[in-house]
Amino acid sequence: MTAADVPQAAGAVDVVVVKLMKCGGIRPALRQILAAKAHGLEVMIGCMTESAASIAGGCHLAPLAEYVDLDGSLLLAEDPYKGVPMPDGRIDLGAVAAGTGVAPAE
Repeated sequence: MTAADVPQAAGAVDVVVVKLMKCGGIRPALRQILAAKAHGLEVMIGCMTESAASIAGGCHLAPLAEYVDLDGSLLLAEDPYKGVPMPDGRIDLGAVAAGTGVAPAE
């Protein structure tokens, strides 16, 4: 689904699930979120099984969503990156000094 699909779906759904890897990245995700809000829909930011590097973008969009499910990197045997800290399941954007907050795992 893209932002252009939201108006057609608006009469049939209550929530739009936004996955950055499926919609094309942060900017398309933001457009999808804004379209959902314009149609009175709630938003869920989700992910697939992917590294913390991919999930970081969703963390930065999380304040715009009613629901957030960004735990896909926990399903990896090894994640080559560390991302936005999530102590006790809470996204800590204040800990990000610059950029998305992603760094190689040590």
